[in-house]
Amino acid sequence: MSLKDNLKSIKTELNAEEKMIENFIKSERFIKKYKKYIFLIAIIAVLWFAISFGISKVEEYNKKESNRIYTQLLKYPNDESLLNQLKEKNINLYAIFLINKIQNDENDTNLKNQLKTISFNSKINPLLQNIILAFLGEKSIFLKDYDKLLEACKLLEGNKIEQANVLLSQINENSGLKQIAKNLKHYQGISQ
Repeated sequence: MSLKDNLKSIKTELNAEEKMIENFIKSERFIKKYKKYIFLIAIIAVLWFAISFGISKVEEYNKKESNRIYTQLLKYPNDESLLNQLKEKNINLYAIFLINKIQNDENDTNLKNQLKTISFNSKINPLLQNIILAFLGEKSIFLKDYDKLLEACKLLEGNKIEQANVLLSQINENSGLKQIAKNLKHYQGISQ
């Protein structure tokens, strides 16, 4: 009986080894058949990782460099060469620097014109673009509900209640300013 058991275990081991060799041969055939494609995919993956790594390092360097230039400009705000470097490296930080500079001298029309020109640059962050437009007192798409609210307040001060009602009604229901608009309607005697 034990000889029979030994033969069965040897037979199952041979079957397992036979299946393993069969799978190895199948995978070897697959690799031989598609080795060009596998090699090409491997090269593409390595290139993609190398390019991604390089791009991230360049972006990191540019951020550090633009931050260094910005901090130098905060120390020496009249240095034109640093200002030009910042304008080339990071237009967004340049715009922020100009906003800070305008706050110190609100009558400088040259700075306001530069800021207005920058607001139309395609490389500038859209949120910053809207902030610049709002800072300059122009209408911005992002702050349109806020602009409507301010305009309605001016109309209410001039007792133009119906026109203010129309503007306040145009503010979206999901806007954070809707409650303020309702309060203005209520306190000015405008029915809701």
